[in-house]
Amino acid sequence: MVLRYMYCCFSFVYIKTIFESTEMRILQTIVILFLIACQSEVSDKGIKPAQSQDNSTQESLEEDSQPSQQITNGIVFKDAQGNILTDAQKDSLVQYMDNIQALRRYDQDNNNTEYILFQDYEDLRGFVSDDAIENLIEENKLRRSGGQGAVLNKRINDQWKDKPLPDGDFLQMIDGSVKSFSDYKGKLLVINFWYINCGPCIAEMPYLNDLVNQYQNEDIHFLALSFDTIPDIKSFLSKTEFKYEHGSISRSLMYDFTPVAPGHFIVDSDGIIRDIIVGAPRQTELIFGKLVDLIEKNKK
Repeated sequence: MVLRYMYCCFSFVYIKTIFESTEMRILQTIVILFLIACQSEVSDKGIKPAQSQDNSTQESLEEDSQPSQQITNGIVFKDAQGNILTDAQKDSLVQYMDNIQALRRYDQDNNNTEYILFQDYEDLRGFVSDDAIENLIEENKLRRSGGQGAVLNKRINDQWKDKPLPDGDFLQMIDGSVKSFSDYKGKLLVINFWYINCGPCIAEMPYLNDLVNQYQNEDIHFLALSFDTIPDIKSFLSKTEFKYEHGSISRSLMYDFTPVAPGHFIVDSDGIIRDIIVGAPRQTELIFGKLVDLIEKNKK
């Protein structure tokens, strides 16, 4: 601004010195008007880009402060009211909020995994259903008293105990056939969920073989299901004895039944899940007696 003012003064003095004669007044006037016009143009050009830049910067800041509302196939962080958080907002909450917790859930519509950040379960009311909040509070109490294993056991039993097995031809058997759970109705069914790299699953197999031997003359099916491929299961069975009937299911279906292996479901002749054991006992041999007790309880 100071330089612009000096430029105007210098232009005026310079013109006055040159054009003092009366004869040159017309030319003086023309030159002065020309310089003023040039100065005005320079001023406009100097201001407009700055304004444009300021507007652009403001728009950029506004965009940065607003998270995308069209996230798909990704991980999304939200606050307790369900607002999507930017990375900066999420990091700020994690850094400065005391006793922060995260509720994970799956958004099927957008195929996103959501993490809802909150301090107290009551903060979630209005965004999460009241039933879900009460269940979370109950699970939190259970976790404090019995650990995460107790919480998983409760979740699995709440979902499946006294419920029917799902319908559908999704059991890929190692003999090449395809079966459904309805094919096993009419007899008691004992299901073992396992996978090849599960150490506790393998450790209890000798006791499961003893179980099959004990009930070999009774109408009881013993079915082992894994998310491993049929060729991998066959390769494993060529080296390790496991006397159950074997099939493969999808990883998602197995995790829906139980995210923990080994798992055992006792299913009555009507296809209703009556009892569930999740995980292996500290003393592996105890699994035999536990399953015998449940089989005897559910035999008709």
